[in-house]
Amino acid sequence: MKSSLLIAFVFTILFAISNAFNVTISEKYMESYLANKNVKRNIPFNGERLLDIYYDKKTIKQKKRVIIHIYGSSWVSGDKINQTNIGSLLEREGYVAVIPNYVLFPNGTVEDMVEDIYKAIQWTYKNISKYGGNPKKIYVCAHSSGAHITALTIIKSTLKLKNNGVVLKNLPNLKRVILLNGPYSIDAEFLAYTLQGTGSTADASVTSNPEHQAVLQQLMMKFYGDKSISPVDILKDCEKNSITNKFNVNKFVFFYTSGDTVVPEASAKNLMSEIMRTSSSSFEYIYEEDLGHATITDGAKDEIPEYQDWYIDIISS
Repeated sequence: MKSSLLIAFVFTILFAISNAFNVTISEKYMESYLANKNVKRNIPFNGERLLDIYYDKKTIKQKKRVIIHIYGSSWVSGDKINQTNIGSLLEREGYVAVIPNYVLFPNGTVEDMVEDIYKAIQWTYKNISKYGGNPKKIYVCAHSSGAHITALTIIKSTLKLKNNGVVLKNLPNLKRVILLNGPYSIDAEFLAYTLQGTGSTADASVTSNPEHQAVLQQLMMKFYGDKSISPVDILKDCEKNSITNKFNVNKFVFFYTSGDTVVPEASAKNLMSEIMRTSSSSFEYIYEEDLGHATITDGAKDEIPEYQDWYIDIISS
């Protein structure tokens, strides 16, 4: 049974997390999305789930590097249309960009989200060559709750764990996995950190949405302390050096910012520690001062050159 103190934590954290993501499709994003000529829209990949591909039709024979961009949505909101300027940026920088939607709570569970990301990566590997992408050069870049789901997907598939009752197989080799400001456990440390940060909305991209806050409350109460959705806790059950395929990832990149009042730095460090303990994986840790939880991704979405360059530099690190 959850304590009254936990319930108070949950109510307070709603305001910080729900404001950390742009949950409304604004007119400017929709206009950019519809005006873009270098995007293939709404390709089915897992039942009703859809993805967009940003690519240059004139250079389709070049077989470029591929970026799968997994947006943060606080697990309850978000849409690929909001990411259209990131897709366009990647296409201009010589990548083929894949931006999938994934199911959101309460319409789906964390396992359903994992299934969507798993199927999106598989679909990309099997089909991206049709759009000028090289299936042997797939990168995944994920932010916040998207980073959590991505890490969970990779770890569950590596360990061949069941997801929605189905044993996941190893994913295809990924050149790089970039995880930005991800919360890898919904636990007391996560909640307490956000409260210590006074529930700051400095990273806010929209006004608080009471409906989303109510849904977040449900999600936190349902999954608080659930070790089966924590990449860190899953790896803690693994023996030292037991993961010999390095998660089928050539390199992990963890990114964290000093001004993040939503997710504690320990979240990234704990996952890095478990990856190092259980495997000989290569990784890089990037720590930047004076940036908030979503400064880079929001800045890239809003076409601010400084943050567009920063986003590309992180991917290329």
